[in-house]
Amino acid sequence: SGGPTTRWPGRRRRCGCRRRAGCRSGPRSCSCFFRGAAERGPAHRVGSGDIAALRSVGELFRTLDDAYGGGHARQALVRYLEHECEPMLRGTYGEQTGRRLFAAAADLTRLAGWTSYDIGAHGLAQRYFVQALRLAQAAGDRPYGAYVLVTMSRQAVYLGHGREAVQLARVAQQGAGGSAPPVVQALLHAAEARGHGVLGEVRACTAALVRAERALEGSGGGAGGVGGGGGGGRAGDEVPYWARSFDEAQLADEFGHCHRDLQQFRAAAQHAERSLRLRAPGYARSRLFSRMVLATARLGLGELDQACQHAAEAAGQAAEMRSVRAVEYVRDFERKLEPYRDAGPVRTYRDRVAAFA
Repeated sequence: SGGPTTRWPGRRRRCGCRRRAGCRSGPRSCSCFFRGAAERGPAHRVGSGDIAALRSVGELFRTLDDAYGGGHARQALVRYLEHECEPMLRGTYGEQTGRRLFAAAADLTRLAGWTSYDIGAHGLAQRYFVQALRLAQAAGDRPYGAYVLVTMSRQAVYLGHGREAVQLARVAQQGAGGSAPPVVQALLHAAEARGHGVLGEVRACTAALVRAERALEGSGGGAGGVGGGGGGGRAGDEVPYWARSFDEAQLADEFGHCHRDLQQFRAAAQHAERSLRLRAPGYARSRLFSRMVLATARLGLGELDQACQHAAEAAGQAAEMRSVRAVEYVRDFERKLEPYRDAGPVRTYRDRVAAFA
């Protein structure tokens, strides 16, 4: 019994409102919502139902993040980690249950890092990612550890640290090993490609994209199996739950971003359009990113009117989200508009965007 020592980053003292009669804070803003951990106590015997609950909570917060941005429910997730997950780690359990518990805790911790990254709290996000790596190691889950490294690689890409992104992706590839399911290999190669794209390394980027594409074809993802979480792939392959969303839509998005970074705007536009056609509506933030890649590509091709139309649509979506990344995609495009600030389409764009403020 007893797991790795876990104190989550940015942790605060528990709300003292339980000691006050008639706490009036709503459940979304008050730790009273999570008082079950205090009632359970550190000697709680962890069972399968507890771990299933952690997994279900992870799916809930992942869905909220995809649709509304990391800021929408990040604080509730952090409180859940502190008030529900951490007491479980201090509880009692056998070895097999412990590994499953550590794996579920690693997933929630990575998600806390991901949502922190999405709101621009990069140092905090990195500390969560390191903690998630430790938990994955305690779980003996090397593939999930590789996924955490890929997440860190994506953050490095966003921050413009291309060399670090490539290194993290390659360490992830080594950690996952050559026997990883094809869809996992596709995800890992795509992450490396993004790093090369930031660095302007055309040949290395293209080679990594080709490896990702071939791996996804080998997974059966082209027939819709991966995105739906089933079907396809080699006999004996089991796609981890965290890789099931890496489908044709996601690969097209990776291609689009890479071509944008390499200033290959025609190809960037084609892949961004393909991603938008294939991507489910629930992935609203990802669709916004693809639309902004499309807008930037149209601008690079000199198609100012189309570029501004796509960007205005994305800006309206960003205004409805709590995602610093979404806002920054729009702002980056607006900086590129400066040379055309007196053009009619740009003035129209600014008028439309002003209405969202």
